[in-house]
Parts: sequence; structure tokens; C-alpha cells
Amino acid sequence: MLQRIRGVRQDDADRRRDWYQDEYFDLFVWTGAEGAVLAFQLCYDRLNHERVLAWSPERGFLHRRIDDGEQSPVKNMAPILVTDGIFAADHVAMEFDRRAAGLEAPVREFVLRKIVEADTALPFAASAA
Repeated sequence: MLQRIRGVRQDDADRRRDWYQDEYFDLFVWTGAEGAVLAFQLCYDRLNHERVLAWSPERGFLHRRIDDGEQSPVKNMAPILVTDGIFAADHVAMEFDRRAAGLEAPVREFVLRKIVEADTALPFAASAA
């Protein structure tokens, strides 16, 4: 179940940033003064092959894999985003719906709607079997 992380640093006076986390997801949501979602980043499959689905009105959708840079036990490299062609929207939507029950309804519904929308908006989306 996604839980709110308390004490998140706020960098922008015009937008509020919230962070929710469980063992599968990290969700970062930026909202305006009225509470409307302005952008989000949904990191999923955190413990295996972490990927991120991001959305903002200026840039639209972005889907990338997170390369943690940890290929050698003697070298600690910074994580980077790399191209990842497959977005399994059905699976991500199902997991999100199951784990996001405790989120505020407008945020939960907005992010879920965008996950479904990304299935057709991204060039390499694939429904999970």
C-alpha cells in the first residue's frame, strides 16, 4: 500500500511536491494551489528492473528504465535513465489500482487515467499478458 513520505523538500512555491512509496512504487506528484495534478513520476518495479513513467503537460509522456550503475561491486556509479521500449500498461495499472487505495481520490484517479492513456500515447506500449 502506498504511503505518504513526510517532510518532502518543497523547491517551488507555486507547486507542492508529494512522495508516496511502497515496495513496488515510488510516486512523485506535483500539484497546484487548488490541488490539481500538474505532473507526476511513477517509478515501478523498484526492486527488480526499475522503470519510470513520467507525465507533464509540457512534455507529455516519458517512459525509461533506471540503470542503477551498479555493475561492479568496487565502483559506485550514479543512476541514469535509459531507453526502455516496453510499457506494460495493463500490469502497471492493475498494480497501481491495488496499491493506491489510500491516496486522495483526485490524485489516484488522475494517475490511473494517465497510466491507461500512456498505453496508446507511448510508441512502444504493450499490454501485459
